[in-house]
Amino acid sequence: MLNNEPPAQNRARTLFDLIAIGLVVAILTIIHYTNYHYEVDYHILLQFAYYLPVIYAAMRFGPAGGIISSFVITLLFLPLMTHFQHTMTPAAKYTQWVEVGLINVIGWLTGFLTEEERKAKRKYQRALTVQKELVEKLKREGQERERLEGEIRQTERVIALGHMSAGLAHEIRNPLGIMKVSIQMLAQEKSDDGVVTEYCRVLLEECERLNRLMSEFLTFARPKELVRERIPVGKLLDEEVSLIQPTLWQKNIELEQARNSIDRQEVEVDPDQMKQVILNILLNAIDAQGEGGVIHLEGVQQDGLVGFAVSDEGPGISPDAMPYIYDPFFTTKEKGTGLGLSVVHRILDQHGGKISATNRSKRGVRVEILLPSV
Repeated sequence: MLNNEPPAQNRARTLFDLIAIGLVVAILTIIHYTNYHYEVDYHILLQFAYYLPVIYAAMRFGPAGGIISSFVITLLFLPLMTHFQHTMTPAAKYTQWVEVGLINVIGWLTGFLTEEERKAKRKYQRALTVQKELVEKLKREGQERERLEGEIRQTERVIALGHMSAGLAHEIRNPLGIMKVSIQMLAQEKSDDGVVTEYCRVLLEECERLNRLMSEFLTFARPKELVRERIPVGKLLDEEVSLIQPTLWQKNIELEQARNSIDRQEVEVDPDQMKQVILNILLNAIDAQGEGGVIHLEGVQQDGLVGFAVSDEGPGISPDAMPYIYDPFFTTKEKGTGLGLSVVHRILDQHGGKISATNRSKRGVRVEILLPSV
């Protein structure tokens, strides 16, 4: 029987139905026995009324309800029926016994058909549930497939750009070094000329900026071979947190940590490259935070993966920009190179890990880093 009602309400309804069926049967029986002096036809007519509680009991409680109610009615009615046997014709007697048999047959048959209908409904409900689960599963698989396709496209772009940038960066660094030396010599010769000295200072700063860009370029384009070792996640995080403490104090930012669950968990990684990942994520959060506020650093575990999540209270990432944040040279910072998250994505890809960034419900961004746990 399909029933989505709460247990207490279901028990109350069952009790009410049993009382109602019992009252109807009792009333009909009392009418029969208190009016036994009436004609036999009158009692036969009343006997048809017994079908109502029998059918309802069968529909409500299945075959058991139909059989028990019809059997009880038969026991209650038999004495009165026996009393009228000597006044009835053979045809009337036969009809009377047929009626008794029909009450029992109808009770069982109605209960049986009701139970079959309920079984069919249960099968339909199970099929519907399975169908919904399959739809949800297909939806999740579709989302996972889209995510994997996105990562594949990202990796392809990174590889293509890496090949191009390696040669380009190498060719640029040589003339850049010559330019830097030339500017330094010019600045020394014209040290008494304030205008030339200022121009040389600006040119040297730009040369340094280009040199840093070329260094990031080469790091991105020519990744080092991994030198893996087993190391607790807490140790990796502690070293990088200590490095950013001066910056946090300078900007009056509080770093709130909740990582006890993962500090002793070990991962097999290249410590130097993973420190680069952690430092990049923490510095991005500080840049997004601005002045004051709280940055949250928490431990994360999921399906054999362990890592951390960093949440800031900054302005967040616009939905239009979110699909491109791992693309090389895509940046929303005025002085950013756009290679930071690309390098992080490549390093995690080499380690079999993953990165995800989502906007928080109120404000800010939550970046989650996960690595295979040893």
